[in-house]
Amino acid sequence: MFEIEKTERINQLIACTKSDSGIAGPKLARAHMELGELLGARMQGFSPEDTTVVAILRGGIFFAQGIYFQMGCRFQTFDPKHEKFVRPKTKHVILTDSVIHTGKTLLPILEEDMAVACCVIQERAVPAFERQLFTIRVSENSFVGREVFRQSGAVGPDTTMRLFHLL
Repeated sequence: MFEIEKTERINQLIACTKSDSGIAGPKLARAHMELGELLGARMQGFSPEDTTVVAILRGGIFFAQGIYFQMGCRFQTFDPKHEKFVRPKTKHVILTDSVIHTGKTLLPILEEDMAVACCVIQERAVPAFERQLFTIRVSENSFVGREVFRQSGAVGPDTTMRLFHLL
């Protein structure tokens, strides 16, 4: 697992992305993009001409775009609710999502030679991705995303809803 070293700027961006920040819409999307760029700059061993960043829709799109812009590689999207996954023909594939809670979306399509990138992963999901994981941070928090403004117990604001200003 690669977890990015925290700088003052990265900590500022993390604060924007946390569910209790109250930040949504374009400001949150820009934070995801910048974090993707910062992580992409530190991801080694991926040749641009033979790498595809796969954005898991909808929540992973801005973070994936940041990695894509930084790496200058190929880009595609995958909607797990409506599509069957078809692996890109490039040697390197980076499955990218904003939040990994349990991993149930990625595990069925993940192959040994693929990488996974995310803004945040719940600590219990880390072992499933350990060798292949690039992340901004690991969180001990665990809650189900819903259409709520504030976290209360095991329910909190859904990241995708916040990204697209739907709360």
